[in-house]
Order: sequence, then structure tokens, then C-alpha cells
Amino acid sequence: MKHFTIYDPKTAPSETTDTLRALTDKIGFLPNVFAVMGGTPEVLDGFVALNQNFGSTTLSATEREIIQIAASVENDGAYCVAGHSSFATKQGIDDEIIKAVRTRDILVNPKLAALHKFTRLVTVKRGKLDEEEFKEFISAGYNADQAMEVVLGICVKMFSNLTDNLLNFPLDEEFSDYAWDPKSAASPSELQPKAA
Repeated sequence: MKHFTIYDPKTAPSETTDTLRALTDKIGFLPNVFAVMGGTPEVLDGFVALNQNFGSTTLSATEREIIQIAASVENDGAYCVAGHSSFATKQGIDDEIIKAVRTRDILVNPKLAALHKFTRLVTVKRGKLDEEEFKEFISAGYNADQAMEVVLGICVKMFSNLTDNLLNFPLDEEFSDYAWDPKSAASPSELQPKAA
């Protein structure tokens, strides 16, 4: 049973029309993840603000896409894995990086590998990392403020991953070349919290 409406600037409430139009102009089309939020101004505005704030962090475009794809992989967020794989490709991010994050493989660049692992750990363990796990991230060249930026990125994706998983809205045609199946990724078992 379908529990969502895919809005556009013509069908959305007047409170979200301008935002949906601005997103369409910026991206070139209106991704369904934004369109399904178009009926609720508070939800759409909150999600857009989180995205804008994350885009203003000290992390590079490559680092931000690693975080967004990695968190989505851990949350089985197929829509967002596809969407951010597309965005990463359009930004010129190396295909090998995108492929490795999508499949939970190891990244060649040690700093990016540490970011990938840290993002996955924070997502899976809900932030309850061991001291050594946190130190590994810092030792790779990041700082505590950037750890909070990673958390922000994970929150952005948690927002859209939960929306996708709950509503199961369709993948946009523009993302179809990057469709992702959770079965294509290696087992996440090494990151699972240990039983007490």
C-alpha cells in the first residue's frame, strides 16, 4: 500500500512551492526524496537545512559523499546509495572510491579509509565507539570537530534513509544507473557491537 505523495511545485502546498522549485533549479530535477516531503513544510525545511549545513562543513566533497554513501549502506538506504553514487560521479569523485564504499570494501587512501570506517562504526554502533576506534579516526588526520561533522552527515542520511525505508518511494530515473542492492555489499559483521 502506498503511503506517500510525490509532490512537485504545482501540486505542493504553497508553503513548500518555492523550496521545491529552488531544489529543481539547483539539481536539474526534483529528486523523489525531496518530493515526498513536499506536503510538510517543517519536514522539508528541516531536511534542506541539514543538507545545506553539512555542505558547509570543513569536509571535502569526496569526504562528504563517502559519509553519505557509507551511512546509507549501513542503513540499507538503497535510494540514497544510488542518489549519492550519482552525485559523487557528477562531482568527479573516483569510481573506485564510490565502488568501495557501496560494497564495504577497503579504500586505498589511508585517510579516506579511516573516514569510511569511522562513519560505518558511528552509524552501526550508534556513536558508542571504543577509545581506540575514535583515536584511529583522529590519527588519520581528522579532529574532534570533524567527528561532529561526520555525525551531522550521518544525521542527514538517517533522515532520508528512514524516509526511504518507511515509504519505499520509487528511485528517480536519473539515479537508475546507480541502483543498489544491499546484497551487493560485503557483510557488516566486523562492525557490529559485541554482545555483553
